[in-house]
Amino acid sequence: MTYRIGSAQGFYGDDVTKALPMITGGHVDAVCFEALSELTLAILQKDRLANPARGYTFDLNIIARQILPEAYKRKIPLITNGGGLNPLAAAEMMRETAEKLGLYGIKIAAITGDDVLAQLSELQAAGEPFTNLDTGEAIAKTLNQQFMAANVYLGAAPIVQALHAGADIVITGRVADPCLYLAPLIAHYDWEWDNWNMLASGIVAGHLLECTGQVVGGNSLAALRSLNPRDLPHLGYPIAEVEADGSFVITKTPDTPGLVSVETVKEQLLYEVHDPANYLTPDVAADFTTLRLTQDGENRMRVSGIAGKPPPEKLKVNIARLEGYMRELIFTIGYPEAWLKVEWLKAMIAESWRDLPIGRISYSNLGMNSLYGSLATLPDDPLEVIVRVMFTAQDQDTLKTATRRAMANGLSCPPGMSVSGSTIGGDPRAIVGLWPALISRDKITPEIHFLEL
Repeated sequence: MTYRIGSAQGFYGDDVTKALPMITGGHVDAVCFEALSELTLAILQKDRLANPARGYTFDLNIIARQILPEAYKRKIPLITNGGGLNPLAAAEMMRETAEKLGLYGIKIAAITGDDVLAQLSELQAAGEPFTNLDTGEAIAKTLNQQFMAANVYLGAAPIVQALHAGADIVITGRVADPCLYLAPLIAHYDWEWDNWNMLASGIVAGHLLECTGQVVGGNSLAALRSLNPRDLPHLGYPIAEVEADGSFVITKTPDTPGLVSVETVKEQLLYEVHDPANYLTPDVAADFTTLRLTQDGENRMRVSGIAGKPPPEKLKVNIARLEGYMRELIFTIGYPEAWLKVEWLKAMIAESWRDLPIGRISYSNLGMNSLYGSLATLPDDPLEVIVRVMFTAQDQDTLKTATRRAMANGLSCPPGMSVSGSTIGGDPRAIVGLWPALISRDKITPEIHFLEL
C-alpha cells in the first residue's frame, strides 16, 4: 500500500498549520517539519544564551497546540528537526502541552547527539582536524574565535528507531533535511540500510518535499503565468505518495491552490544541489541523473528510476562562529551629477572614519547593481541613486561611533543627499560565519530520549 508523507515546514517561520488540512482530510500517513537552515542554529544559540530553556524553534509551540492533537487522534506521526539546539527542552514543552490538552498515552521522542560545541577541543585532541571544506584552513588557527554552534548532520537511523518504538512525535536537532522524510519510509517498508536505490529514492522524495511551497508553485518561474498571485499565501503544501519499490508521486493537498508540474519539480530538484550525480547525505549518495519524471494526472508527477551509492565515509559538521558586527546606512543621491555626488559621499565617509578600526566597507546601488554587480550598464546620469553602505568592525561601539560621525555631516554633505531614518536608528548585527568541516562517524552517537504521559 502506498505510504503518504506530507511536508508542512521548509524553514523556521514557515506556516506549519498547512499540516492541518493534510491530517484532517486523511491525505497523509506521516508529516515532517524541516526547520533548520545552516544559520538557524546560530540564531537559536542566541536564544539559549538568554534562556537555557530555549534553543528550539517557536514553531514547535504551534505544532504542540494545534497540530499534535489532530495527528495523535489519527495516529499520524510527526517528525521535526525544530528541536534545534535543545531537543530535550522542546520535548518537555511538548509533553506539558500534551498534558494540558489531555493527550494521555502519547509518546514523545527527543533525539540528541548532533551538538558537539562543548566537545570541539576534545574531538580535536582525538584527531579530528575540522579542516574548512571551502578554504582548507585548519581550525587550530582560529581557536581564539567565539564559536556559537557546532552541529553534525545526522541521518535517518535514530528517527527510525524512535518510530519503531511507537513515538507519536519525534523531535531532533540537526538531522539532514531529506533524511527526515526518509526515516518514516524505512520504518514503514523496512528497507535495508544498504539498499542504495531505495534509500536514494526516499532521499529524492525528501528533497522535493523539504522546501514546502516551492514544489507546488511558490518561488517558481514556471508558475508565474499559471497561478493567481493572491493564492500564494494559500498554497496546498506537498505530499509524496511512495511505493514499496521507491517510486513515488509528488502532489499537493487536494482542493488547494498550487501547481505541481514537470517544471516545478525540476526547479526544486536542482535547488541547492551542487552535483546532481552525487547528492550526498548521511545515509546515501543519490544520483539524480537516472531518474524519470512522468505525468500521473493533474498536479501529480511520478518520479522513478533513481539510483543510489554508499554514503560518504565521514559526516558533515557545521561550526558557526562570531566574526564581528555589521551595520548599514542607506543614502539617496539625486540628479544632476548623481555619480559625482556618489563619489563625494564615499570620500566624505572615508575621511570621517579614517581613524576607526572599520574592517570592511562595501557600497552597492540598490535596484541597480545590488544583485547583478557590473553585468548591467548603469544610466549615465540617473534621476536618483540609492546607495547602501555596509560596514563591519569587531565591536559594536566602533559601528555606533561610525554612524554618529557620518550623521554629523548632515549639513556638510553632497548636495541633495538624504539618508534613510530607519537605518540611522538601527543596531549593529552580529556576523555569524559558517565553518563547514567533516567528522568521523564513530565519534558521533545519537541518543533517543522518550517522554510519555
